[in-house]
Amino acid sequence: MDLDKDILFPHSPDASSLVVTCRPQDYSASVIARAVEDCDAHVVNLNVLAGRTPYGELQVALRVDHRNASAVARSLGRFGYEVVSIESPAEADPGAEQARSRANELLRYLEI
Repeated sequence: MDLDKDILFPHSPDASSLVVTCRPQDYSASVIARAVEDCDAHVVNLNVLAGRTPYGELQVALRVDHRNASAVARSLGRFGYEVVSIESPAEADPGAEQARSRANELLRYLEI
């Protein structure tokens, strides 16, 4: 799902955006917040979108205060929410993993 995030959320370089779906009777902002807080993150913004999925499910756009939202996405899945979209600054930087790997190699070298 491609949302215009600038309309929903003001820009923040240290936050990730997710879109989750659920049945209308299963929607609970407090459960979503609990799932996010289980990962030591906080919900910065939460919006229920006007559109529904072809199956009638609600779509909820949220922003969390972590650069990498993969743990948050897994937690939301455990709470019964289907994550359909993730936009994370950490995922947008393809060189970050390589830099992290090189830094770990340097640390191993320094321990010798």
